[in-house]
Amino acid sequence: MISRRWPLLLALLLGCTAQAAPRTEILPLHYRTADELLPTVQTVLGGEGRVSAYGNQLIVNAEPEKIAELQALLPQLDTRPRRLLISVDSQQQRDSRQRGYRVDGGIDAGNVEIVGGRDERHGQDQLRIIRRSSQGSDGSLQQVQATEGYPAQIMVGQSVPVRTLVRDAYGYPREVIEYRDASRGFQVVASVQGEEVQLSIYSQQDRLASPRGAIATQRTDTRVSGRLGEWIDLGGISESGRDSRSTLLSRQAGASSQTQALRLKVELLE
Repeated sequence: MISRRWPLLLALLLGCTAQAAPRTEILPLHYRTADELLPTVQTVLGGEGRVSAYGNQLIVNAEPEKIAELQALLPQLDTRPRRLLISVDSQQQRDSRQRGYRVDGGIDAGNVEIVGGRDERHGQDQLRIIRRSSQGSDGSLQQVQATEGYPAQIMVGQSVPVRTLVRDAYGYPREVIEYRDASRGFQVVASVQGEEVQLSIYSQQDRLASPRGAIATQRTDTRVSGRLGEWIDLGGISESGRDSRSTLLSRQAGASSQTQALRLKVELLE
């Protein structure tokens, strides 16, 4: 009697194993791209299956129960892209300082006479102490409408310090610091899941490459996340420089610094 039951039990076990065996299923998408939903689907599957993206389709290999769970969740993920309002806040601070001295007169040492400057008054040589400083701050707020999952182009202006030599009223060279405009632009692709927003940022940064004002371009890609309607810090950029120049009768030193901070906010448009 027992020997007759073994074939029946074996058939039942084989049937259960075949029923639970993983299978491959193609899940078509209507609104979102497969690459956009791929990270979320991988999280849902965990270690219980594999998924790959192909155009507007997800190719899933998992057990039937897991595929059914994913099919029930997919309508919540594959939604029509929403309209977004992206705000970019840029704050910039500048600080420039110069100090030094210059003697307008002469030095007589034996048979050698060294003359500097042309500003002798009442028979007396003149000594000038040079101190200059300037500080400034700028802020700007930009807003752009975008579609979820599609790139939005944003440009942020920036001024970089450039040192140049000019001649003063007496014909002597003097170093001044001027600010030259450079552009910082980036593309933002936003994806909203509930109250969270995922941002893929592809940035292009123009930087001062030489004291004469040559501009170099740097490109970076990054991903950040935050909550809808709240500011998300994107970091800051700091630039500083020092320079000095001296002769027997004069000395001048300068320093400049600039800091720019960026933050971004994403809101839903009804």
